[in-house]
Amino acid sequence: QNKMETKKKSTLSFGLRYGYGLGEFGLNFLLTYITYYLTFYLTNVAGLSMTLAATVTTATTVIKVFGMPISGTLIDSIKLKGSKFRGWMVLGGVLYFVGGTLLFYRFDMEPGPYAIVFCFFFFIYWLGYSASWSSWRALMDPICSHPIDKVGLTAAASQEGTIARVIFSFIATAILAAFTIDGMIDPMGYTTVNGVFGIIALLCFVLVSMITKKYDNMPAAVETKTQAKAAAQKMRGKDFINTIKTRPMLIFILCAVFRCAVLTVMGTLLAFYLQYVLGNADLAQIYMLLVYAISFFGALLVQPVAKKIGKRSTFVYTTALSAICVFGLLFTGTNAVAFIVLMCVFQFLGIFSSTLIPVCMADIGEYNSITNGAQARGLVFSIGGMAIQLSSVVGAALASYGMVLVGFDTAAVTEAGIAGLKGLYIWGIGGLSLVSAVLFMLYPLTEKYMEELRAQNPASPAA
Repeated sequence: QNKMETKKKSTLSFGLRYGYGLGEFGLNFLLTYITYYLTFYLTNVAGLSMTLAATVTTATTVIKVFGMPISGTLIDSIKLKGSKFRGWMVLGGVLYFVGGTLLFYRFDMEPGPYAIVFCFFFFIYWLGYSASWSSWRALMDPICSHPIDKVGLTAAASQEGTIARVIFSFIATAILAAFTIDGMIDPMGYTTVNGVFGIIALLCFVLVSMITKKYDNMPAAVETKTQAKAAAQKMRGKDFINTIKTRPMLIFILCAVFRCAVLTVMGTLLAFYLQYVLGNADLAQIYMLLVYAISFFGALLVQPVAKKIGKRSTFVYTTALSAICVFGLLFTGTNAVAFIVLMCVFQFLGIFSSTLIPVCMADIGEYNSITNGAQARGLVFSIGGMAIQLSSVVGAALASYGMVLVGFDTAAVTEAGIAGLKGLYIWGIGGLSLVSAVLFMLYPLTEKYMEELRAQNPASPAA
């Protein structure tokens, strides 16, 4: 059965794979922009004090962690007319656009009330993002007639996300330049950028909805208010608990937190490493260009490798090898070329695990449906998204407090502090990667096991 699954060819057309991937393309614009400019906007444009800005940033982190399961519960509890997932994807896109645009609108009010209004619009923006992302990801199951197709969908989406990250800075820079007067950017410039990126995201979701219509074209269920209330209660209770408490989900959450925290630690420490360890901050531009190229072309290899050796083995081997690459920096000193080579290989290997994470979410949703009857695919993806957001909190805390513990301070740079920074970068990134690889060895949803489950349940979409 395992051989049959791994040898079967993908049934998805080029247009469907990259049409579906437009969802990642649209989401990356506004998400990347807000990630880059959030704190800067609060302090330099909105005029909030560093203390108040830090409070707002903390509030947004809480919203990001808990907003995901809220959206997942809504998706599975309330079916919009004509579809199960597409309606929420487009509605989420509308909230994403409106909330994201007003988020960077400079309301004329005192800092305290402004901070409250900002958090409100951030909640609207994030609820829209969560609903769009979760419902878009959940479409994988009805689209894919064979499990390996899920890898192809996520690989195509990863490529389009890379393209979005490359061109986003050019569009943002051009718009902000148009609103620059005497060296100062008019606040409406930031609002305009968010509005443009929000429209791009919404249009992408409308297109994805049209492309995937035949896979999610369900007639609206006719329910009484009592029946609808009962279904919602069931989702909040039994299905919610059954979704979280399963062994695959618990192992996945731990793996996702450790694996995705790697990216936050690396992103936080990279500029410091380049400047103080290697003594060349300008390497960042070259490094990022190489990473974008590697990410785009490397995604093409994920599906054939996973098809050959299986998803679990692919995740474990590539993640463990990526850790070894980082540990190699212990022996390269301040050699910039060696750093670029090893970190580019690290990034290449990381593409495999990052692409497989949404695929694992889809498998868990199917597993829950077969084993305990929990029809909560939206919730599964939202919990997976919550784990990814939680990883950013873990990674940021590890990097920030880690620099304090190793004695690195930009105000008083010492040789011991630089050595501590180097150790933190290497052991932080390499250690988290290695732990993630070891934990994923316990992940039970192999191809063979899933095939056996599907054989017991012919109604499964991928059976």
